[in-house]
Amino acid sequence: MTYTFAEEVLSARAGAEAKAGDYVSAEVDLVYITDASATSVLDRIEELKDTSPADPDRVALVIDHYVPAPTAEVARIHGRMRRFAGETGAVLIEQGEGICHTVLGEMGLVEPGDLIIGADSHTVTYGAYGALAAGVGSTDAAVAVTTGRLWLEVPRTVNLVFEGCLPQGSTGRDLALLLNRTMGISGAAYSCVEIWPGSSGLSRDDLSAVCNTSAEWGAKAAVVSEPKASPPVEADVSVNLRDVVPQVALPHSPHKVRPAAEAAGTQVDLCFVGTCAGGSLSDLRQAARVLKGSRVRPGTRLLVAPGSRRIYSAASSEGLIDILVGAGAVILPPCCGPCCGALNGVPDDGETVISTGNRNYQGRMGNGESDIYLGSALTVAASAAAGKIIDPREVLG
Repeated sequence: MTYTFAEEVLSARAGAEAKAGDYVSAEVDLVYITDASATSVLDRIEELKDTSPADPDRVALVIDHYVPAPTAEVARIHGRMRRFAGETGAVLIEQGEGICHTVLGEMGLVEPGDLIIGADSHTVTYGAYGALAAGVGSTDAAVAVTTGRLWLEVPRTVNLVFEGCLPQGSTGRDLALLLNRTMGISGAAYSCVEIWPGSSGLSRDDLSAVCNTSAEWGAKAAVVSEPKASPPVEADVSVNLRDVVPQVALPHSPHKVRPAAEAAGTQVDLCFVGTCAGGSLSDLRQAARVLKGSRVRPGTRLLVAPGSRRIYSAASSEGLIDILVGAGAVILPPCCGPCCGALNGVPDDGETVISTGNRNYQGRMGNGESDIYLGSALTVAASAAAGKIIDPREVLG
């Protein structure tokens, strides 16, 4: 009998055969919460009257959204997380280590074939590590912490097949944005998207960006399957990478995607390179490549937040940080930063932002009176230098 990836993982974790549409009680390999979800999850755990994780080594608390703590209220949330970890033995990822979707993989806490549960919608990112990873609500996360198991419906599968290679000036983030437009808001509703990269040469950073954005299609999970020149599957969705050009998402939806050239000339006030969708070492290299020997346009601001401490260190060793600072960028600590409106880089009323983030809903960055565009690190950096949105291929030659 042939199993999909989701069926295979959930059958193993349930200890019984599981097919799409079945409901199973599955053993969880890792459950994590962040400072954005900690209050509700820890409240639910207290309501369950059981504050002891079933397996502390499989529970992680990540301080990454509001770093450093911008208010006394947030500082109390961080303190509560630290106390819970100290009292129960759960893993604590302190502020400054990085964004959960980046740092947990770096630390080896995510392995191929794992079932990962997170109180965050972009948990799907871990599919780039070969894991079945799903975001859940606070009550489900609390149950997973205290019992080590969770009831799940086995998702159906959508096969996403890539052909060819990306052309010069196009990135994995451009591919992800294009897929937002192709898939729409529910194109993979409660599905596991199996991504077949073929011989495309897409890097893990590229594929992380694609897995990350699958949450915008309604996916329950996404996973990168073994790269093969001829994937032994029938494609539900096929993309010829040769046709991918730099893309931007227009305000106020990540699905309102157009070629960057169509938005060219739009004045920008604030540019941001960072987040779980655009704070990788590849993204920092792209930004530095564009800005080397250049400057951020007067009247425009550029913020950069590396996705993790390791990425920050590697970027520093490569000289990328010096290039970015020399171009006029402000370097933030490894964290989610302005993406979640964390009182860190909030735009002014009427300002226009272009960001490598994954969402641009009205008010996403802390001010509903601003407009947010999304693009790749190449596009954001090029726009910072020009003071307006441009197709990065104009400066890349």
